Amino acid sequence: MRDEEVEAIRIRLRAAIPRSRYEHSRRVEEESRRLAVKFGADPDVCALAGLLHDCARDLPADELAAIWSRLDPGQTAEPVVLNSALLHGPVGAVIACEAYGVCDPRVLRAIQRHTLGAPDMAVEDKVVCLADYVESGRRFPGVESIRSLARCDLDSALICALDGTIKHLVDAGALIDVNVILTRNALLRKYNRMPKAGDIPANQHRETAE
Repeated sequence: MRDEEVEAIRIRLRAAIPRSRYEHSRRVEEESRRLAVKFGADPDVCALAGLLHDCARDLPADELAAIWSRLDPGQTAEPVVLNSALLHGPVGAVIACEAYGVCDPRVLRAIQRHTLGAPDMAVEDKVVCLADYVESGRRFPGVESIRSLARCDLDSALICALDGTIKHLVDAGALIDVNVILTRNALLRKYNRMPKAGDIPANQHRETAE
């Protein structure tokens, strides 16, 4: 998407959502671009998804639910799903396409997955999800340690972010969408299979012993 098209989206978005939400969205746009460069994702895809990730966050509940029902007609969603904090991801992907003219499936997927994630997250999905969590305006206990992790390890930082979200929901006695758990478990399995800094391959262990 050309620079002038992105700027036109910014102008329309600024008029469509509250000022504080727009300022947050711009910070997520910037953080998404920075993380994308760091971890080899597409910076333009991540930045645009970061800009539009909350485009549905302030829709009235009935409009949010109506668009959600179009995604899976006839579904019987549980209350944990019929919540703007969770619904605005998938609904936001619809709004980004229909109202803002975004066609790139990578952008739409990153918007869709930024709240609940998915077991098969692409790097762009991870970047936008994490950028939303650690953008510079966030102020909550533990955010600085996650920001530090985000400078070097995308998966580890995202696991910690999801851990914090799950703990907050448990402490609040709130329902937890199963997709959050599935996303965390998939990331954790992958992370635990990855070689860590300082690890020595088994054949090198044998050579050292010999």
